[in-house]
Amino acid sequence: MNHNKIDLRPLSLMSLILSFLSLIVISSLLFVPLDHTSRTMLIALDTIICGLFLFQLSLDLFRSKHRRQYLKDHWIDFIASIPIIEPIRYARIFHILRICRLLRSSQSLLKQIQSNRKEATIASILVLMVTLISLGSVFMLMFEGSNPEANIHTAGDAIWWAFVTISTVGYGDHYPVTVAGKVLAVLIILSGVGIFGMISGLITSIITEPAKVEQRRHEQKEKHDRDEKLHLLLQQQSEILKKLEQIENKKEK
Repeated sequence: MNHNKIDLRPLSLMSLILSFLSLIVISSLLFVPLDHTSRTMLIALDTIICGLFLFQLSLDLFRSKHRRQYLKDHWIDFIASIPIIEPIRYARIFHILRICRLLRSSQSLLKQIQSNRKEATIASILVLMVTLISLGSVFMLMFEGSNPEANIHTAGDAIWWAFVTISTVGYGDHYPVTVAGKVLAVLIILSGVGIFGMISGLITSIITEPAKVEQRRHEQKEKHDRDEKLHLLLQQQSEILKKLEQIENKKEK
C-alpha cells in the first residue's frame, strides 16, 4: 500500500520549493561571512519557512489514513523543521529527493492539482508571500541600508516593511527613499494586490461551494427522477406491446 500518495498534493509541492530556499538560507548562515544584520534577517526568514514546513507536515499527518506510518516515513522532516538549529535543516535533502522521485513516477500530477484547486491556491499564496518577503526585505536593505537619509537600516525594519507593503496597509513608519527602493516598493505593492485578489477569490469559492454542491445534488436528483420515469415508461410500453402481441396471436388462432 502506498502511504506516500499524500506527498503529491499542492502543499507538498510548496514545501519542495521552500526546501530549496531553506537550503540556500542555511548554507549562507553556515558558510558565508555575514554581518549581524544580514544574519538576523536570514534567521528570521528561516523561522518563517520552518513554520510553513510544520504547518504542511501537520496538515498531511492529520489527513493521512495511516498516521503511524506517516510519522515513520517523515520523522526526519519534522526534525528538520525545528527552527534555530541550522545544521539539521540539511535533512530536508531527503524530503527533496522523495518528492522528486514521486514527481517522476506520477502520471497524473496536473489532475491532482486541478482536483485540489483550493489547496493549490493556498500553496501558491504561501510561496509567493515567502518569496516576496525574502527577496523584498533583502533587496530593500541592500538599496536603503547605506543611505544616511533612509529609515530602513536593520533586518527587522526591512522584514517589517515587506510585511506591511505586501498587505497594502502602509503604516508609513518605514518607507524607501532611494529610486531603486521605490521601484522595488511598487513591484511589492502590485504583487501584494495580486495576492489579496487570490485570497478574495479563494474566500468567495469557499463561501459559494455549499450552494454549488447543493445545486449539483439537486441536478443529480432530477436526472435520477427523469431516468426512473423514462425506465417506467419503457417498461409500460414493453408490457403494452406484449399484450398487443398476445391479442394478435389469439385472433390468428
